Amino acid sequence: MKVRIRNFKDKGEIGSYLLKLGNTTKGAEILSKKSEILLLEIDGIDTRGANILKQDAISVGGDCSVPRSASLFKIGKWKVLLMVNERELEKLLKKLKEQPFRLKELSSLIEKALENYHRESFKIEYRGKVLELSEPVVMGILNVTPDSFSDGGMFNRVDLAVKRCEEMLEEGAEIIDVGGESTRPGSEPVPEDEEIKRVIPIIEEIRKKLGDKFFISVDTYKSSVAKEALLSGADIVNDISGFRFDERMVEVVAKYNCPAVISHIKGKPKDMQKNPHYEDVMAEIIDYLETSIDMAVEKGVDREKLIVDPGIGFGKRLEDNLCILRNLNQLKVLGRPILIGASRKSFIGKVTGVEEPKKRLPGSLAAAVVAVLKGAKIVRAHDVRETVEAIKLAYEIEEVNC
Repeated sequence: MKVRIRNFKDKGEIGSYLLKLGNTTKGAEILSKKSEILLLEIDGIDTRGANILKQDAISVGGDCSVPRSASLFKIGKWKVLLMVNERELEKLLKKLKEQPFRLKELSSLIEKALENYHRESFKIEYRGKVLELSEPVVMGILNVTPDSFSDGGMFNRVDLAVKRCEEMLEEGAEIIDVGGESTRPGSEPVPEDEEIKRVIPIIEEIRKKLGDKFFISVDTYKSSVAKEALLSGADIVNDISGFRFDERMVEVVAKYNCPAVISHIKGKPKDMQKNPHYEDVMAEIIDYLETSIDMAVEKGVDREKLIVDPGIGFGKRLEDNLCILRNLNQLKVLGRPILIGASRKSFIGKVTGVEEPKKRLPGSLAAAVVAVLKGAKIVRAHDVRETVEAIKLAYEIEEVNC
């Protein structure tokens, strides 16, 4: 006899393997649901609900970690960790639907979270164009500023910007992200008229010279800039504030029914790196983004056109940025495609010792590959060709059936 340790990507891959072993179709389906433990953190459950949840979880073969105080029936709201496989969860949800103390509501929340988490394909549509996000794509960075941290002043002339855009499209970018204000740590805001003066002529010329077959996003948190950019040919609003800096931004996005990237940030670019602190960085980011999504939808924005970005480097410490990349798949519970923008950022230099941003390509590629393996669908990058090749190989490795 021989013993091996096998790794499977998901229950579908396990099911295929079980069929090869000679299991029946029904047997493979049942067994594959038992193969992976789901760890579900539930926050805000009261003492009565927590204890019933634990009892019901144990009754179906799973378990639930409940704080000692809750087990002793101290009144309060608690955070618990439910530990079940998918087969056990099916049985548990049926029980919860019959229970009081908001456990019926909890069953629906769990079902929705898992539906979102397992969603792998998205489609972003605008002006007759379709961005298929079943596989990851690259968003090429086009900074038309004099002072961006990595390439300030390189593309702030119209002819240079158009040439760089053409290069990035040839290298495989599917979105071009045009930004007219540096949001590096410590940067000062740019007046609206100056930002408009920087980005609008370039967007207009890109559309004139290179056509409208590809997506252009405008990297701005100002509603007036976003409006002018959309009227000039941009398709996506990329707002680093998640609609928080300018309350009119969500109105512009709703009016033009355009796709939008909503990002997390703590503070503003000028002060965001002055001692940022998190108790639970992923929980805070998810809450922030969920609030922005709900607020946008309430004001008429199409949820299916929203993209989420955890905001690497925007009010984050080194350990926060690393934690985000390691746990990026947690954002999948939001049910929206994930964008990651780590290219050349300072946390890479802190880890690798590379001070010059332009020389941080190896670290940038490592971050991009990890992000894709954790569920990112859009990777924002300076070095387009290299990033396209790296994430294509990473995706193929992840998807191969073996």
